[in-house]
Amino acid sequence: MRFMRYPNFPLVAYFAALMLAPTWVYAHAEHDKVRYVAETGKDEGRCDQISAPCQTIAYAAKQAGKGDQIQVAEGRYEITDLDSIFYLSSNVVPVTGSYQKKTFQKPAAPATNSILVGVPAEFAQGLAEQGFQVISDTKGLNRSEQDYLNAKQSQLSAMAAAQTAVPCEQGKAGEFSCHKLDLLAHVPLATLGNSNSRGNDIWGHFDLNDNREYALVGLTNGVSIVEVTDPVNPRVVSFIASQNTIWRDLKTYQYFDETRRRWMSYAYVTADAASVGTMILDLNQLPDRAVLVSSERTDTSAHNIYISNVDYSTGVALTGKQPYMHVAGSDKQGGAFNSYSLANPINPTSVYKNPANSRNWYSHDVSSLWITDARREQCVDNNNDCDVMLDYNEDEILLWDKTDNAKPFNLARTTYQYVSYVHSGWWTEDKQFITVHDELDEQNYGLNTRVRFFAINNLRAPELAGEYIGPTPAIDHNGYTRGNRYYISNYERGLVVLDISDPRNPKEAGFFDTYPIANSASFNGAWGTYPYLPSGNILVGDINSGLYVIRDKTADVQGQVQFSAARIDAKEGDTVQVVLQRTGGSEGAVEVFYETQSGNAGAADFSAVTGSVSWADGDASEKIMSIPILADGAGNEFSERFFVRLYNPRNGLSLASPNLVQVVIADKPDEPVISSSSANSSSAASSAVNNSVVASTPGATSKSGGGGGSVPTPLLALLLVVLAIKSKRHFYGH
Repeated sequence: MRFMRYPNFPLVAYFAALMLAPTWVYAHAEHDKVRYVAETGKDEGRCDQISAPCQTIAYAAKQAGKGDQIQVAEGRYEITDLDSIFYLSSNVVPVTGSYQKKTFQKPAAPATNSILVGVPAEFAQGLAEQGFQVISDTKGLNRSEQDYLNAKQSQLSAMAAAQTAVPCEQGKAGEFSCHKLDLLAHVPLATLGNSNSRGNDIWGHFDLNDNREYALVGLTNGVSIVEVTDPVNPRVVSFIASQNTIWRDLKTYQYFDETRRRWMSYAYVTADAASVGTMILDLNQLPDRAVLVSSERTDTSAHNIYISNVDYSTGVALTGKQPYMHVAGSDKQGGAFNSYSLANPINPTSVYKNPANSRNWYSHDVSSLWITDARREQCVDNNNDCDVMLDYNEDEILLWDKTDNAKPFNLARTTYQYVSYVHSGWWTEDKQFITVHDELDEQNYGLNTRVRFFAINNLRAPELAGEYIGPTPAIDHNGYTRGNRYYISNYERGLVVLDISDPRNPKEAGFFDTYPIANSASFNGAWGTYPYLPSGNILVGDINSGLYVIRDKTADVQGQVQFSAARIDAKEGDTVQVVLQRTGGSEGAVEVFYETQSGNAGAADFSAVTGSVSWADGDASEKIMSIPILADGAGNEFSERFFVRLYNPRNGLSLASPNLVQVVIADKPDEPVISSSSANSSSAASSAVNNSVVASTPGATSKSGGGGGSVPTPLLALLLVVLAIKSKRHFYGH
């Protein structure tokens, strides 16, 4: 363990600062800031220091993030650029004037105003109320200038308007730039929470009781639950208010309750720079409502939450695994991840807290994967499969063996060139690579979007293997893998989809720009995305404009693979025949892997299988795999369910939907599910999760796809905190 996280910083000062620093020091304060503008300023840096203002409104606006405002000192400003006119008139970033030059205080009766010269008369209305004196440009704007501003205003209006079924055609979906991604629905912020709310993270939920799909949308003032089963008719089901904060994170867990004879679901929501703990939302009254059922307050606030050992589409525990909740960036233990058992879903039980209580182990975000191949020899118990946690630790990527969640063991610490703020990441479905999102390298080093891919063939020494470099300086925030596609919330550029068939050479496959008015390295636009709904539809949560539901059309000439049906009904003793289809292209030899997941069925109910299915170049024929349903002799059981999932398509083949099939085994009709939900509320389940086939009888011909303490004086405390902040290149991130 390192005793000092940052060199050239006195050890005593470091620990004192840790003890005394208020929450906001660690709460990633690049938000709700003032950006300063003065006649004598320079358009450089972040414009967030009174002593170093910038010179133009447009430059200051491009540095602004969520909740920021621009203050303009008294003086005379020639408005010669259209972007300054746009920001003055649009309120995208609130702009006010007539502040004192040296202090940026608002005098009781200002001797002089902030004088704007050159603002066309049609844009001058209301600027006096914002503290400006306007000398209008009598000649007005020429046609191209007017068109430019009209286009910006139209884009801004689109961000606030509900829209449905807008295809991406010739690079546009209405006012949104795009490529191979259609807009199915946009639900604006005013509908999700209220006009004063802002968006943050997002997750999805698939209710196995009725096959409905939902978006769980984090907001500054709470959480909104939106049904998206019919994606072009989204319906806000519930808004759950909470303490106001910039940051929320959400995850879900679903399990089968034998007593109630129904699937039970809960959402877990953390909030940073807040005091609400981890909120637990009861999703079991959907589709009518969702409610707050309890809060876990061991961690008063936290930046992120992750649930391990579950399928990301269903939230159901993986076969033979127990789900764990991991809280990252907590106000306890220096922000190290804390782990909880979900054996009691509404009362999580602590199983691990870092004993060091040191900022050295701060976790900003985490994810995890199981290692089942020869690399498990690099883990603590080299005879069994190994659960590896990916820990994004501000300055490094850490790998932990957390097979025993009560005793995680650090396997590796890795960094890279231009490291600025190691924020988050995920892993490829072949489990050979991990991704890294650095939230500040674009700002600190003037880079374009940069997503890094590390090879983990050596768990003790991950190695940089590839990079995606985008066409703009927009900041990459979060990302998730589905098949050979990697879905990135790219802040001001919106949703970006990468083809990661070769992670050493990732390529952009599509994008949808949810923040069309800019593409700068600022904290606006797409915060999070969720690509795991069984329908295949993609959810995007945007800070400035709300929820987007997107259809992915990025498949290439190699085609897509899917199941012929999303549900198969079977009885004991049957043989389930699962049909795989290659559609939309047949170029090249391709392969896809499959596995079964137990759901609420068990080893006595079906034969678990894993393996792969291949197609030769030009082959688009259906492939059939067979799964025996066991006759356990009971003969009177209610329905049991297991899943078959496609993953890790190779050689350019991509996943279509359905890529998850439910196999339902029933000997007698189920009793009515115990539920408070109304059967006539909202829309019916989509065809993607309703179509079904019946299993074959034993003996039917089949083709298998193959196997496989004391406190210093306040002044000293303040000085120590300042030293801590100055010693670190950055304390913020999102």
